[in-house]
Amino acid sequence: MRETLLEFFKKTGKPHRLEEILRRFGLEKREAKAYLRGLVREGLLEKKGSQYFLPLRVQGPINLHRDGYGFVRLPEKDLFIPPGYTLDAWPEDLVEARIMPPGRDGKPWGVVERVLRRARERVVGTLDFRKGYAVLLPDEPGLPELRLLPEGLHGLKRGSRIVVRVHYGKRPFGEFLEYLGEGDAPETETEAVIAKYGLRAEFPEEVLREAEAIPLEIPEAELRRREDFRHLRVFTVDGVDAKDFDDAIHVERLPQGYRLGVHIADVAHYVKEGSPLDQEAFLRGTSVYLPGRVLPMLPERLSNGVCSLKPLEDRLVLSVLFDLSEDLEVKRVRFAEGVIRSVARTTYTEVEAFAEGYGLPEEHAFLAEDLSLLLDLTQRLRQKRLQAGALDFSFPEVKVEVAEGTLHLLPQEEPRARSLIEELMLLANRRVAEHLVKKGLPGLFRVHEEPLEVAYAKLRQALFRLGYALPEELSSQALQRVLLEAKGRPEEPVVAGLVLRSLRLARYAAENLGHFGLAMEHYLHFTSPIRRYPDLAVHRVLKALLRRTLTPAKRARWQETFPAVAEHASEMERKAEAAERELTKYYMAKWAELHLGERFTGKVTGVASFGAFVMLRNGVEGLVRLEALGPYTYSEEALALLGPKGKRIRLGDEMEVVIAAANPRLRQIDFLPHREEAKKEASREKTLVKKGKAKEEDMRKVVGPPKERNRDDRPERATVHTVYFGEWTPKEEKAGMHRPVQTRARRKRRR
Repeated sequence: MRETLLEFFKKTGKPHRLEEILRRFGLEKREAKAYLRGLVREGLLEKKGSQYFLPLRVQGPINLHRDGYGFVRLPEKDLFIPPGYTLDAWPEDLVEARIMPPGRDGKPWGVVERVLRRARERVVGTLDFRKGYAVLLPDEPGLPELRLLPEGLHGLKRGSRIVVRVHYGKRPFGEFLEYLGEGDAPETETEAVIAKYGLRAEFPEEVLREAEAIPLEIPEAELRRREDFRHLRVFTVDGVDAKDFDDAIHVERLPQGYRLGVHIADVAHYVKEGSPLDQEAFLRGTSVYLPGRVLPMLPERLSNGVCSLKPLEDRLVLSVLFDLSEDLEVKRVRFAEGVIRSVARTTYTEVEAFAEGYGLPEEHAFLAEDLSLLLDLTQRLRQKRLQAGALDFSFPEVKVEVAEGTLHLLPQEEPRARSLIEELMLLANRRVAEHLVKKGLPGLFRVHEEPLEVAYAKLRQALFRLGYALPEELSSQALQRVLLEAKGRPEEPVVAGLVLRSLRLARYAAENLGHFGLAMEHYLHFTSPIRRYPDLAVHRVLKALLRRTLTPAKRARWQETFPAVAEHASEMERKAEAAERELTKYYMAKWAELHLGERFTGKVTGVASFGAFVMLRNGVEGLVRLEALGPYTYSEEALALLGPKGKRIRLGDEMEVVIAAANPRLRQIDFLPHREEAKKEASREKTLVKKGKAKEEDMRKVVGPPKERNRDDRPERATVHTVYFGEWTPKEEKAGMHRPVQTRARRKRRR
């Protein structure tokens, strides 16, 4: 009834008295009052006099369009803000807007009354000089040009990439902070991305001193205090270039089942709560793995040294030991502070080759029996998890590698090896979460709530157009069934992308809300304390429990601080992922720049009124503009581009394309459909590019700044989102022109 009442207010959009509610729903007066008071208490309704009505104000981040209007993003439906009513908000600022009565179109609209929190304190851009003033041309589309204070700019040339601090007000201005470099060289672009997302590149001296003071040798007393696992065949499986080994595994056969061991680096032993090391780790929140550069959460002495589970060296661990029956039911779980000595450092590549029937390298041949057993057990565990409703996405992952100035895009294709480790880590994370919940202990949980009703309805509609049916009632099993139906079909990545887009973002929370995507009631992150702060916090709780040092004061402190820790960790995770994604797109555009005029086969991953997005097999995605396709029109109903004589371009279709243009600074790639004339046009583009760079080094090199180009000469900007529809700046707008839209409040709003 609570939801029914709220929906009634939303549908009518006007105030209602208690008597109206009683007549409409046939409720008892006491019952109706209880429902309405609850909605008022939760802020979902307001009461004035005898009338109840929806809140007149909402809060959320704002999206701004170049024409001056915007939308405040809300959980259910965004609120339209007309031109002249956005106040001084910038894109993504958190604002408070007043909801206005519906206009002639019957739709509500809003007026921004306050900016609650700015989305950015610093802005990255290009230095320019105009009419005696220094100005910043922001890299980010939609941001206004900023006049700069002259301090710190002496000696800098037009075109320099710099970072400035924004001073907001009626006339915002910038204060110089840092010089990044010239042009869009990889080194400059990497620094620009780090600055844009506010990532921490260098460790303070105080933190480095504390790290250097940590002894490399483990005291004998500490070894005696712990459970000794050094007699077991414990080993690690990681990427070829990994250095921070925070998890190791082992397996044993039991008379009636198996024992699995998951051993995680005991980072909490070295990083004391509240220390400079801990404070810096909290601020970073996570390690950031950018193409060609890593920003670790902990200094190298810990991340790649004393905490890393290197082979043939004693290391302190926090271990989870599982006793499984023959049918893989968990019969017993045990937690222990231990010490291990890894017998081998294996790689995903080696284990994948072994799974495909090839032998292990000679030095690791003694692990063949263990790996065979683990591959079998983890595949069976995976099947059980999928049967329970866990969602299984298999998107192609592409690793960007820059070696000696040469750029490589390497698809990551080690499914069985990565699945082996993933299943063991999922098992450990789940059982630690269950243990904390059972004991009533504070924790940092990894939560993933159900999709919103409106998102699920849109997903049902989109999948129906592709020939897939979902029931009205939401369930993870139904979504998993659709993913399985699409397996192996051309539209598989598109179906998976649509499902993924309908889901909410996973996040950290101090309360256990379950994990919809994994179909788990209890889940958290425990297995990567070297690179994730929430894992480190969970280690401290579990260690306090094992040592029986969990005092009421400590419990109360964690319960009070964990909500803020969870929010900060979620925010830093989103920033890290955005930075990794953006720099990867830059390098993909660099790769495309080296292959202008070449032909590739890809799949259509998005269609829109302006063209089709196509992804190549190496993960590079670009746009084929509508005018290049010919007489096609976009059909939202068919979710396709419709052409002459019944031709259509649908999601998942294969398309041969030629790379026509690339702009790394704007992360934009343009394709042309493969035709002889298209190939000639792309070749002309390539010739022009080569002429413009005649004196530069070999085109295969990606280091070194390109020649200066005028900002207004840049091609249009396309921000491509993998799998689903991208965003596009139309041709008529010059992508380099980031001028604020001059609007003023209107006396009357005509609708």
